[in-house]
Amino acid sequence: MSTQDKPRRLTCCCCGAETMGRQWWNRDIGYGLCESCAETIPKRHPDEDMPRLYGVRGYHYALGEAQAEGTT
Repeated sequence: MSTQDKPRRLTCCCCGAETMGRQWWNRDIGYGLCESCAETIPKRHPDEDMPRLYGVRGYHYALGEAQAEGTT
């Protein structure tokens, strides 16, 4: 596992909250998506936009969901 694969502290690109996630190439360095915004943003964006804008749910953001399922 490279250092890119390890979750790190990020700032939510929507609300500014601190969150844990993995950097997505399409986001400014140090920014990601927090759990709260991960729930509300899909209501404004089509599902097909989410991976393009924020990465893979459970890997780049919303890590708590993946940990609950035992996938991270």
